[in-house]
Amino acid sequence: MTIQDESKIRHDLLTPVNQIIGYSEMLVEDINKDGRTQYLADLKKITQAGRNLTEQINQLFKLSEVKTDTVPNTSPIPTEIINPENSVNDLTGKILIVDDIEENRDILSRRLKKRGYLYEIAENGKIALNKLTQEKFDLVLLDITMPEIDGYTVLQTMKADKVLRNIPVIIISAITEIDSIVRCIEMGAEDYLPKPFNATLLYARVQACLEKKRLLEQEKNYLSERLQTEATLERHRSLAQMVAGVAHEINTPLGVINTAATILDSRVNNKDISNLFSDNKEALEDIMEATDLIKRNITRAHNLVQNFKKISVNQTADIKESVNILDTIKESIELFKINARQANLEIIVQDNVKQSRAWLGYPGYLTQIIINFLTNIERYAYPNNKGGKVIIDLADQQQNNQAYFVITVTDFGQGISSENVAKIFDPFFTTGRMQGGSGLGLAIVHNLITSVLEGSIKVHSEMGKGTSFYITLPNNLS
Repeated sequence: MTIQDESKIRHDLLTPVNQIIGYSEMLVEDINKDGRTQYLADLKKITQAGRNLTEQINQLFKLSEVKTDTVPNTSPIPTEIINPENSVNDLTGKILIVDDIEENRDILSRRLKKRGYLYEIAENGKIALNKLTQEKFDLVLLDITMPEIDGYTVLQTMKADKVLRNIPVIIISAITEIDSIVRCIEMGAEDYLPKPFNATLLYARVQACLEKKRLLEQEKNYLSERLQTEATLERHRSLAQMVAGVAHEINTPLGVINTAATILDSRVNNKDISNLFSDNKEALEDIMEATDLIKRNITRAHNLVQNFKKISVNQTADIKESVNILDTIKESIELFKINARQANLEIIVQDNVKQSRAWLGYPGYLTQIIINFLTNIERYAYPNNKGGKVIIDLADQQQNNQAYFVITVTDFGQGISSENVAKIFDPFFTTGRMQGGSGLGLAIVHNLITSVLEGSIKVHSEMGKGTSFYITLPNNLS
């Protein structure tokens, strides 16, 4: 008889014994719950007899025993058992039970159900793989010895798949040879439990696997968000450097053109020169109009270049100092009061700070940000000076033991479409090109808040209802 034959016979003998032990233990739990303790002594004898028979089968085939906590549980059944339904279980998860024997699946499913876990069952390896590709599972309890596709093949297939490989697997089998256990662990199994399994150990290892998976997913999400944030910042930095360089180069020819236009303007306005056009005043008017057009557009181009330079926050200078952040916001609004009066804007400041208003930061940048918001509201939220209300709310909050200020700028104007909300912080994106918008205002704001002020910015908007910007700034910059 080969080793494989002996292993199969031993597995077939142990399977019904394991079922006897499993059902006896669950009956003990139910009896303790219902208070019918008169049956405990007999159930204890049945359970112990099953464990004795398990030991005799192991001795008969002289198989290698697994040490420490993976040996079959031969300890006497306690007369008082804590009901698993009353045990603490903070983790939830969907578990796939894979076993070809109905009684084994039943015992495991009832155990898991008492602990509040969701579960699915698979009668063989083929069904298990189909379920794994169609549904999302957090853990697999896998038997080794199954017809058609055994547990080894299921495990190997899972670990070869880029999605399924991240699902932890606990092997639960009557096969306890050292080589088999080592093989499963080497193939990627998270843990191993022999049959008959210890219920307490089962719960502990299921919860440990789910907790480990949760922490890994949390870490992965954190790294993904961090990489995305860093990539966005790097994109803005690279663009800022490029824009600053281009702006510098454009300034030189603009200066030459401005000088030429100034000379031309002085010439055509000279009386001696204008007399030369006495017979053709229309030509003189065309020259004067063209000169004026050149000068006006040079001014516009110069202003645009200045905005280009501002987007590179490394090119601007400001002083870090400790200020009252509420006063800084009010001073910023004061600088905008003439525009606000002309645009019929009612600007309301709400102070909801519960702690100190002291802010160590760059007040110059914050002023630029506030004025930029108000300019956008004047231009897009309430166009054509139709006027409206603007609320600037200042509050404070704690995050991860660090103090933050939250500035909310809200208007009740036209709003921004959901399609455009996702783009508003992109440089050069604007819906107001015909209104003189350069598409740089909110890009500058985003860059200042995230790169210089070490904060974050979010936006919420609904068409016809208005827009809110939420700025979070640390109380003290590093």
